[in-house]
Amino acid sequence: MSESEETSPKQSCDSPLEDRLRTLPEEPGVYLMKSETGEVLYVGKSRSLKDRVRSYFQETRVRSARISLLVSRVWDIEIIRTKSELDALILENTLIKRYRPRYNVLLRDDKTYPYLKFSWNDPFPRLTITRRIRNDGSLYFGPYPNPSAMKDTLRLIRRTFPLATCTIPLEKPTLDRPCVEYQIKRCLGPCVQGLTTEEEYRQVATAVKLFLQGKSNDLLKLLENEMKNRAKDLEFEKAAVARDRYRNVLQVLEKHAVSFPFQHPIDGLYLARSGEIALMLVLHIRNGLLIGKKEVELKHTEDASDEELLVAFLEQYYGKESAFLPGEILLPLSLPEDDLMTLSWMSEKKEEDPVRITFPRRGDKKMILDLVRENAEEALNAREKRKIDPKDLMEETRSLLKRDHPPRTLCCVDISNTGDLFPVASLVTFLDGKPEKSLYRKFRIRYEKGQDDFKMLSEVMERQFRENPLPDLLIIDGGPLQLDACVRTLESMGHGDASRRVLSLAKERISKNKMERIFFPGQEMPLVLPGHHHVTHLLVRLRDEAHRFALKYHRTLREEYLTHSRLLNIPGVGPAREKKLLLSFGSVKGLMEATVEEIALRTGLSEALAASIHQALRERPEDQTASQSRTPS
Repeated sequence: MSESEETSPKQSCDSPLEDRLRTLPEEPGVYLMKSETGEVLYVGKSRSLKDRVRSYFQETRVRSARISLLVSRVWDIEIIRTKSELDALILENTLIKRYRPRYNVLLRDDKTYPYLKFSWNDPFPRLTITRRIRNDGSLYFGPYPNPSAMKDTLRLIRRTFPLATCTIPLEKPTLDRPCVEYQIKRCLGPCVQGLTTEEEYRQVATAVKLFLQGKSNDLLKLLENEMKNRAKDLEFEKAAVARDRYRNVLQVLEKHAVSFPFQHPIDGLYLARSGEIALMLVLHIRNGLLIGKKEVELKHTEDASDEELLVAFLEQYYGKESAFLPGEILLPLSLPEDDLMTLSWMSEKKEEDPVRITFPRRGDKKMILDLVRENAEEALNAREKRKIDPKDLMEETRSLLKRDHPPRTLCCVDISNTGDLFPVASLVTFLDGKPEKSLYRKFRIRYEKGQDDFKMLSEVMERQFRENPLPDLLIIDGGPLQLDACVRTLESMGHGDASRRVLSLAKERISKNKMERIFFPGQEMPLVLPGHHHVTHLLVRLRDEAHRFALKYHRTLREEYLTHSRLLNIPGVGPAREKKLLLSFGSVKGLMEATVEEIALRTGLSEALAASIHQALRERPEDQTASQSRTPS
């Protein structure tokens, strides 16, 4: 079997998966399988992305029902290259926690990888294992994807560095004699008066911190100096202890290696451009490990230089109030001195250590930038392949739906109501596959004899198309019954071609797949739309936009009604005073923010009534209703 036959997915010939599968890299990394709506269906990792991802779509592979269903729903695949398989493992865990994909096996005990917590602000710091990072002044080291390896590291530290391992409060000595840990020289005994001092204990704690931070040279220098100073002071027994620690550290430093030799947070940035598309990609390095990425597409970039785009991105991305500022930001090109000066606010915002902006040309930081560049170029290529010419999209729509001409103008009608209250409808229009908001219409339904979608849809057809022509394609959000009601109404108004221009779109409700189906007038069997097709994606976007627009209008009417009723329910406030209040303060929100004195002054109402209004607007509606129901008639 040829390679193209072996790896061809069961999608249409226009599926972006075809090109994606041909261009997968052989490097390690993480892959995210996504549906046509962008939902992350599955997150996986592999030593070779090319081999692993393509294996899902091999015809000869025996799949479970879950994997078969997953493959049938995959619309696109996003990949993130990593430096090693270990990086891929850690990143996979992070992304699964973030997206909780429906096709990943999720543990009920949904914990993150463990960390070592070092209570550095305590007088006598101790090391413990935790799975949560808190802003408590402690130092956190990790995450450790292999808990056994972490426990080996902790065991080594406890054998080499005599820190306290108990849970006894150590703010001041409380015991008369030490435990066995002190006897076997595994603890300095801070729980007993006179056995050690804070200074001596802090020296050992500093060595542990350097060990966990990977600062091997500083640690060896510290232990060497301690060994020499002890010998100089004729403390030969303590000098021998320092010597043993020195030797132990030398033996295990290789086991404590991380992906990148940096403990401070680093963000690597790369700008990828092609034609009108400009994409900024950020890789996040924490504790030497790659934990995630961020893609941001930039708009209005035609006349801007790369330097201008980088500065604009830095200001907007890190300027948000909730944005995390790393200790260092790596850029692919140097910025002018004036631009660097304008970014000095970063260090002020961070308050602690300043933010360094560097432009590495060699070494480990250059390796990080190379990794960012590879991921950015991969993401840019994926976006370019996803774009489709509007004419081609309309031709695909004509072919799939068997129309006579490519439908340039598409409209969709949706009804929104809550019981019998505030029934509304929306009509949204797409021109050449893009929203044309100037042609959006909203309707407040006049039919008031109960919840009847058929009557409501017929009313919309009559009000919109009594004097207006039908679009190239009109989509009704509903099934065959709603479709028949609309076609009959349109034909009664003289639109003889309604049966060729009107369709309905409905999601399958019985099957777990919930595939989208198109119903045609006069046909019993619907057309099941392929899940991985540009036309399916277009029609779903059109239907979702109609639903959003109708729901927004419905909520607006409901809020206006509740606000109106709330003011009129206040004793002493009638229609005239309600109008006066709203004119004086512009809105109910402005009225709610006013004081009693301001209400009385600006409206001329008595202070007693102003106080009643002030209090009523601060009550929840149900509390206000309850208080009124208790008022005797």
